[in-house]
Amino acid sequence: MKTFLMFALGLSMMTNAIAHKIETGFLVIDPDHNLLKEISKNPEMIIDHVSKMGFEVYGSKNLVNFLTAKKAQFSELLPVQSKMGADYPTPENVIKKMQSLEKQFPKLITLIEIGKSVEGRSLMFAKITAPAKLNNLAMAQRPEFKYVANMHGDEIVGRELMVKFIEDLAKNYGTDSRITKLLDSVQIYIMPSMNPDGAMKRVRANSNGVDLNRSFPDFTTVDNQNTLGKREPEILAMMKFQSQHHFKLSANFHGGAEVVNYPFDTQADVFPLDNLVQNMSLNYSRKIPYLWNSTEFEHGITNGYKWYEVDGGMQDWSYHWYGDLQLTIELTKTKWPAFSTVDRTYLDNRDSLLGYIEEMAKF
Repeated sequence: MKTFLMFALGLSMMTNAIAHKIETGFLVIDPDHNLLKEISKNPEMIIDHVSKMGFEVYGSKNLVNFLTAKKAQFSELLPVQSKMGADYPTPENVIKKMQSLEKQFPKLITLIEIGKSVEGRSLMFAKITAPAKLNNLAMAQRPEFKYVANMHGDEIVGRELMVKFIEDLAKNYGTDSRITKLLDSVQIYIMPSMNPDGAMKRVRANSNGVDLNRSFPDFTTVDNQNTLGKREPEILAMMKFQSQHHFKLSANFHGGAEVVNYPFDTQADVFPLDNLVQNMSLNYSRKIPYLWNSTEFEHGITNGYKWYEVDGGMQDWSYHWYGDLQLTIELTKTKWPAFSTVDRTYLDNRDSLLGYIEEMAKF
């Protein structure tokens, strides 16, 4: 387990991280996955959302020349059109909503700004527990849990679900016995948006064009030291925050598929707690018909590496260096669906969102 001293030392060190810059992206038709295997050998290219028909790939402007030379069948992935996102709140309005909830429920909610995005937007956690202000002894005895969403700016549904979940927890404390028990026993930290700049632009990367979920230290690559170095501000903020807490269980939310992804993402080795993470994944998916009845993933779950390799992901980083077991939950096939669908998706996931926090009893 690394300590904050490692971070202090890391301030003066250069990171070996590969800069996963995104200048363009394409949907590639590749049902036999032959091209996928070749692209997987190029760490500067980012693979995502592999399906039976193909996959997404992101990279530099030269990516189009590479795909053309390979005679690939592909189409460009364009930013979400403005009219599609008109009903969604701006990042600033999300923060205002969180501030309003803190003001409305000061005995339950404490907002914690852990840093700023590239463009200076707040990176904000809501801490929900009862009472909100615990003494040091009580804090040390009460376990910590974490949800993070919207690491990819154009995968928006998780952000909205997390805001709804914060409000749900606060409004129903004292009347819903399940919620009351959770808030009385767990410190719940929720970050609706880790990439507010990307959300504002409706693009995957942050404002430096970097994929945040490929930018954490990775124990299987050259970037195998848990040091700060020259990383993106959103990554630095999360790394510092994680080092100051003792999370045992977490999840992060994405879009573009419908599946619960369990570790490892970065290597083929069987995860040390493989039976546990598979059971927790099944417990999440079994309450959601569209996951449980998936035609692509058995009962809506998958091992990350068997799906496709992800280096520099937050999921494996959090466990390897902190023992913080984390799942990655893909909520909707459409990354930016009509805003009118959000309420239905929240209702579909609500029971599982609560149930996953209840898994803390196993630790």
